[in-house]
Amino acid sequence: MIPLHIDVKGKQILIVGGGKIAFRRLLLFLHEGANITLISPEVIPEIEEYARQNKLHWIKKEIEQADLEQVFLIIAATNDPSINEWIAEQAGVNQLVNVVSKAEKGNVIVPKSVKKGRLTLSVSTNGASPKLAKQICEQLSEQFDDRFINELDKMYELRKNHKQNR
Repeated sequence: MIPLHIDVKGKQILIVGGGKIAFRRLLLFLHEGANITLISPEVIPEIEEYARQNKLHWIKKEIEQADLEQVFLIIAATNDPSINEWIAEQAGVNQLVNVVSKAEKGNVIVPKSVKKGRLTLSVSTNGASPKLAKQICEQLSEQFDDRFINELDKMYELRKNHKQNR
């Protein structure tokens, strides 16, 4: 796998599952402006609240093959690894699939990431230890203070102006 940062704004994202991991993924994609559909017969209260606020479309049922069609990215985050693997097997060849219970069954890993201004740090252990990835990412993040972030913003503006004046 190669690391990429993908613009998901306005893209159809399907999250299957209604627990804490599904919620963490949901927040990540909501923050980036994705259109989220979540399928799960039951969800934690936080997901239910977001659905009530129309921040996502919650379909209260079990996943079916037809639900996987026409979505850009699928997050298989149920508490049943066999369902997560079934989802990965049913996905189209050009769909992105993240399987939270067994990363190697999908074709996308969602790394731990931290954003500070224009700086995005991403760390992945390729599914070996999400907890360690989180610790590493947080440690790296501490190295960049507000002064650095402000300097990066200035660099961005200079580069943008330089491109416009070509």
